[in-house]
Amino acid sequence: MASRKNLEIKQKQVDILSEIFSNNGVYLIDYRGLAVKEMEELRNRIRKIDANIKVIKNRLAIKYFEREEKSFDQNIFIGPTAVAYGDENFIEVAKTIVDFEKESKNIKIKAGFIEQRFVNDTEIKDVAKLPGKPQLMSQLAFSMSMPLKKFGMTLSAPLKNMMILLNNLKDKKEKEENQNA
Repeated sequence: MASRKNLEIKQKQVDILSEIFSNNGVYLIDYRGLAVKEMEELRNRIRKIDANIKVIKNRLAIKYFEREEKSFDQNIFIGPTAVAYGDENFIEVAKTIVDFEKESKNIKIKAGFIEQRFVNDTEIKDVAKLPGKPQLMSQLAFSMSMPLKKFGMTLSAPLKNMMILLNNLKDKKEKEENQNA
């Protein structure tokens, strides 16, 4: 009976991993040598960007991949493993982890999954160099508005030129009237 209960608990844990690995950005980290205070700092940074981090059991992660029949490199599940994950903000999660790895030197990015595709640590560092979603959205808005702004300026240019011409003509007439008077 105890083994059946144990099996159910492990099955629930594998189901939780299924939810985690369904996110757009999932990053596996070796946190060996990380002090409790540093781990808490990393958790706080991850939470600030509305993402999560969780320590996982390697055996359960391997069971998840076998159950889902997904290919993976078993070497990434050697040593202690934490998983940082986010859905819409997966670029910010990658940036946070890469920055923390540079600062701390006590964590190592093993690998990850971006939009369900396996990526190595180098590819994660490349993703971290991309601008975040808010910055991309502002760049898109700027690039969409600039042609409209230029078009508006082009349409208004003849009217401005006409107004300048009329003002110059008015000034010329006033000067002629002042000279004749």
